[in-house]
Amino acid sequence: MTYFITGTRRGLGEALSIFYDTVDTLEECDVFINCKHNGFEQVELLYKAAELKKRIINIGSNSPDGNKSFPHIYAVQKSALDKANEQLFYLGIDTTIIRFGYFDSPRVARFDKPKMTIGYCVSVVDWVLNQPYRVKEITICPSSIDDKNNSHGPWDDRWERINRPLD
Repeated sequence: MTYFITGTRRGLGEALSIFYDTVDTLEECDVFINCKHNGFEQVELLYKAAELKKRIINIGSNSPDGNKSFPHIYAVQKSALDKANEQLFYLGIDTTIIRFGYFDSPRVARFDKPKMTIGYCVSVVDWVLNQPYRVKEITICPSSIDDKNNSHGPWDDRWERINRPLD
C-alpha cells in the first residue's frame, strides 16, 4: 500500500509520513490521508480522492461539537469536512473521518489543556486502516486529567525518538 499524506512538515502528518510508504501525488496512492487543515481545502481534496476511488482517512476535529460563543471559522470548516465525509460514505466511498480533540502538536502548543500524544493518534489511524469493515467516523478526546507523561499507544516510543530535540 502507498499513501499520499497532506501536512507532512510537522505534527501528525509528519509522524504518519515516517510510518507509511508515501508517494508524491494523490493519483499515485492507494490510501489518501487528508491531514492538513487549510481552509476548506480538505473538503475539496476529499471529493477529488473520492472521484479517484481512493481509500480515504480524513483528520477532523471535535471542534464542531457544541456551540461557540464567538465566530469560529475553523469549526465551520471541520464541520464541512464531517458532512462531506458522511455524504460520500453513504454513497459507498471508503472514507473515514477521525475527529481528534487536542493532541500534542505545534499547532496547539499554546493551549494549556490535556492532549493526546502524536504516537497515540498514529495508532488510531493505523487501527482504522486495519479494520475489515468500513468505519465512517470516530471521535477521540483526551481525558480531562492531564496524563501526558503516560504512553498512549504503540507508536509513542518510536515517535519520541524521532521527534526529540536536537542536542
